[in-house]
Amino acid sequence: MLAREVFAALGGVMVVGAAAARGRVPFSAGAFSAARRGELDRLLAIVQELTGFGPETMALFDELGWHLADDAAPWLVMWSAAYHPLPTDAENPAAFRRMVGMGADHQAVRFLHALVSAALNGPQPMDRTARLLAEALRVACGLLPGTEPDLVFRIWRVAHLPTRLRPGPASPAEYGTRLRACAHALEAALFQDG
Repeated sequence: MLAREVFAALGGVMVVGAAAARGRVPFSAGAFSAARRGELDRLLAIVQELTGFGPETMALFDELGWHLADDAAPWLVMWSAAYHPLPTDAENPAAFRRMVGMGADHQAVRFLHALVSAALNGPQPMDRTARLLAEALRVACGLLPGTEPDLVFRIWRVAHLPTRLRPGPASPAEYGTRLRACAHALEAALFQDG
């Protein structure tokens, strides 16, 4: 389950990144992924190191195949959280820009959240986890023009932490403690450089 969430969000990053790079429809997530293979490979290596996913689980990313679509335009509505409804006029430059902007923000935050969730159960100590999360966020934001790691972190913190850190039966104390420690360490890793 966590692997699917991580890989779906990473696929969304690649689709929206492809849309942003092309600037109009049609666009190819496959061509973008091939052109940015170094960044994609680094993100996949970070995912594996953070989570401890084995080869079979890592293969799920290619099986899902979001990053391989030659005509990825139909997926832009989904990856932008239906900011424009179906049927959408993706050929309209203003609508396209809005979908790409919303999609970039949404997928960056989704990717960070999925990766944090998976990393909390991973093999790395918290300081290493935070450094890897910060690197992954920087690389992902580099694929999504208009996103900045510090802003994505702040959106994630406000959107996801309050309900997960609030004491109660839905959020066990041990999970909240680990999540809080991770958020604090990630904040330090992101903001120590700038």
